[in-house]
Parts: sequence; C-alpha cells; structure tokens
Amino acid sequence: MRKELWRFTGIRRKLLIYYLIITVLMGVTSLFSYYNARSIITRLNSVFADYIYLNELYSDVNSLEIELEKYLSSRSSEALLNYYTLYNKLQEQAAKISSDLSDDQDDLMLKDIGNMIGSFLSEADAAVNAKRGRISSQYIRHFTRSNEISEYIKFYMNNLLYYKLQQGSARYQDISRNMTFISYLNLFLIAGSVIVSIFLALVFTYRITRPLIELYRAAERVSGGEFDIEPVEIKTGDEVKILAGAFNQMTVSIREYIEQIKRQAEMEKKLKEQEMQNLRMKSVLKDAELKALQSQINPHFLFNTLNAAAQLAMMEGADRSSQFIEKVAELFRYNLRRLAEPVKLEDEIKSVQAYMFILQTRFGDKLKFSSDIDEELLDTVVPCTIIQPVVENAFIHGIGDLEREGEIRLTVKGSDGLALIEVADNGGGMDAGKIKAIQAVDNRYDLSEGHVTGIGMHNVIDRLRLFYNVDDVHDVIELRSEVDKGTRVTLKIPRKGGKGRDG
Repeated sequence: MRKELWRFTGIRRKLLIYYLIITVLMGVTSLFSYYNARSIITRLNSVFADYIYLNELYSDVNSLEIELEKYLSSRSSEALLNYYTLYNKLQEQAAKISSDLSDDQDDLMLKDIGNMIGSFLSEADAAVNAKRGRISSQYIRHFTRSNEISEYIKFYMNNLLYYKLQQGSARYQDISRNMTFISYLNLFLIAGSVIVSIFLALVFTYRITRPLIELYRAAERVSGGEFDIEPVEIKTGDEVKILAGAFNQMTVSIREYIEQIKRQAEMEKKLKEQEMQNLRMKSVLKDAELKALQSQINPHFLFNTLNAAAQLAMMEGADRSSQFIEKVAELFRYNLRRLAEPVKLEDEIKSVQAYMFILQTRFGDKLKFSSDIDEELLDTVVPCTIIQPVVENAFIHGIGDLEREGEIRLTVKGSDGLALIEVADNGGGMDAGKIKAIQAVDNRYDLSEGHVTGIGMHNVIDRLRLFYNVDDVHDVIELRSEVDKGTRVTLKIPRKGGKGRDG
C-alpha cells in the first residue's frame, strides 16, 4: 500500500504534473501580490510611525510644561506626581534619541530636539527644586528658561513635522503610482494564470478522456452484440492502454466462448434426442414389467382359497360362503388393475381389508388384524398396490411360522405434510443385514414368495421413489425390526400427491 502511494506512473503522473503546474502558477501570483502588499504597508507604516512619534513627543513636552506650571503656582502634590511621571518618560526618550539615530538631516534635527529636551528637563527640575526650597528668584528664572527651551523644541518639532509631511507626500505619491502599476500587474498575472489553467485543463482532459471515449464506443458495440470488431489501439502508455489490452482480450474470449456455447448446444441437442429415445425405451420396458407383474398370481394361494371356499360352502350356510367368495373376487379384481394408474388411499385400504378378511377366514383365531385410519387422509393419491405387499410380508415372513397368535396392525396418520402408513406385526422380526438389503437401491433382494401379486418390498420401494421423484430410500420408507419382537414398516406418502411420471 505504501509503495503504491509513492508510485507516480500513468494517469496519476499526468494529473500530478497538471496540478503542480496550476499550483505553481497560483502560488507565484499569490506570493507576488503578497510581497507587494507587504512592501506598501511597510512603507506607509514608516511614514505614519514618524508622525505619531513626533506628535506624542510634542504632547509630552506640552503636558510637562503645564504640570510644572501647576506645581509652581499651587504646590499641588498631584501636579508634582504627574510632573515626575512625564519627566521620567521624556528623559528616557531623550536618551534613546541620542543613541539610536544616524547622521542624515532628519536624524540631526531629531538629535537637536533630544538635546533641547535634556536642557528643558534640567531647567524644569531646577525650578521644582528651587520651589521646594522656597527660593523664589531662582525658580522663576529656571521656569522662564524652561519655557524658552520648550518654545524652541516646539519650533523644531513643527519644522521636522513639516519636513516629514513633505517627504510623506512624495513617498505617498510614489506608493500610489506603484500601487496602480502593481494592481494592473496582478490583474494581468491572475488573468494569465486563469487562461493557462483553462488551456492546461482542456489539454490534459482531452488527452485523458479521448482514449476512454474510444474504449467506451467499442464497449457499446460489444454490448449491442457486435463481437467482430477491430482491436482498440491506444498508445497512451498508462492504465488506459492496459485497460484497452484487457478489453481486446475480453472480446476475443467472448467470441471463443460463444462458439463453444454453440458447439455445446448442438451436442446437447443431440444428447437430448438420444435421451428421449432412451426414455421411450424405458417406458416400453416399464409397461412390459408392470404387465408381467400383474400376471403373477400365485396358483397355490388361488387353489387353497377356492378349496377353503368349497369347504365353507359345505359346512355352513350360503351367506358366509358368499361373503368369502365376494372378498376373493374383490381382491383379484383390484390386483388385476393397471399398476401405472394411481389410486386413492381409501381403495388401497379396502383392498388390504379384503385380503385380511380372506386370511382371517382361512386361519381363524390364529390371526388377528386391527386398523386405525385417519379418515381425512383417505383422498390422498398413492401408487396402486403398495400396502398389500407390505401386509403380505408381515403375514408370510413375520407371523406365518408363529405358534402363538399372530397380530397385524394397520395405522394411517398425518404428520408434517405426510401421510404415514404403518404396518406392524408381532412376528419373528429381521436382523440389521436383512433390513439393509431390503432398503438397498441397487440390490435385487426381494421378499415375494407366496404373494398374491408377486410384488415384493423392493418393487414397492422402487415405485414409490419413481412416483414421488425422490432419490433417498429413507424419504419413502422406514423399517424398524428386532428379532423375536416384530417388525414395523412405515411408508411416507406426501399429501400433495405424486411428482414423478406416474403422478
């Protein structure tokens, strides 16, 4: 920072030179005017100082004469005190006159006055002493002599004042002529300084702003979309030249970048077309996969179910058998619908309830099912067949091998903008490795053996992620399980519906 402060290059040097020239011009003009004004004031002060000095001296002599006369006539102590005050003052002035002056005519006249003041003071002092000694003849003689000397002093002072007045008049006329000349000279210098300052300002500002204007015009053309411009040539040798070089390099970089963007746009267009073809292919494959899943109906389950229906028809009246067969038909009808079509949560719950009715009919008191449904969530849109595979897993892999009574509980509740579908069982549970395998995105581990639909947990997870357009498995499902203590599976369904291709 400090090094940069004292580095004078480029535009900074040009501006510094300009300000130095202007400052020197103004400084010289101001100093010249100040010197002439001080010279005139000094000469005038010397003239006035002489007048003031002689007038004060004249006044002191006259005052001392008056105070002397008062004392001699009245012997007043106040007059005597004033007399001695003036006496001491005049004595000091007389001594100073004799020691400081030279030998020119004015000073010689002033020396004579000083000598006469000395004589005057001697006679006045002698008159005072005679008065105090009550010697009448002596103090009258000394007083008369002091008056005569006082008249000579006044005469000399008047002559000296007249002479000084003549000299002062001549000097004043000379000073007046000089002042007139100096006034015109100062006016000329000020006008010249202003003209030179304006000329220098025009020259310097033109030399500084001309390349900037050229650069501005070039930048305006670039901002208007004209990138194929000629490089801006600036030869000032300062920061503007550096700026012009950077601007020329910027225009070249912009042209290259635009060409690169065009090439990338063409490449992205080709990639987009290829991506659309891939998406069409994936859609066809997905549709085939869903159709295949729809056709996977477990024959053993169908056989066992129909066998149970036949036995019930033989053992009981037609009403219960009819209800059983109706639930079976309802379940099959729901599972044969297109999986790509979303459904309401209410339809999913009815399908699960039909499925559990069939299971409870088959296994009797061995299986217990309960549900707690928030009816405000029944209009939530969800993918088809996402709850039944979870319930099937709970039955087949959770409580299927239990010797004690098995229990499955379905809970639907809302929380933080989500519909939470919870399936809990009191079965054998799973270890952490199996839970991790089920939640793994790229793992094909599945639990679908014995399922009515053949749709396993991994398929449910994949369809939820696709339907709601999320990447993290934990955003759509949560598994908690302990060995011999049961399993709890929670599906997390956004209340606003799907955002993926299915929604």
